[in-house]
Amino acid sequence: MKIDFSQKAYQRLDALAEYIYRQSGSKKTTAEYIKKLRRYIVETLTHFPQAGRAAEDLTPHTRKLVYQGFSIIYRLSEDRIEILTIYRENLP
Repeated sequence: MKIDFSQKAYQRLDALAEYIYRQSGSKKTTAEYIKKLRRYIVETLTHFPQAGRAAEDLTPHTRKLVYQGFSIIYRLSEDRIEILTIYRENLP
């Protein structure tokens, strides 16, 4: 099953990377965290596409997967998974 990241999901990953870099001051730490997050999403949803709970309260026909306090909102179709957005409640 193909996994696609929406433009908004990419923007949220960029914003998260900026936040981590501001907090850590380390490009290596930032890159490693984003890489682990992306790997978690791809590996989990490739093997278990319905791993996330239904998130109908957010957007119709979506699911929510959580990784270390980050919510990953995605939509399933027959042949692909679209990552719609990634967020953490207490971050800007």
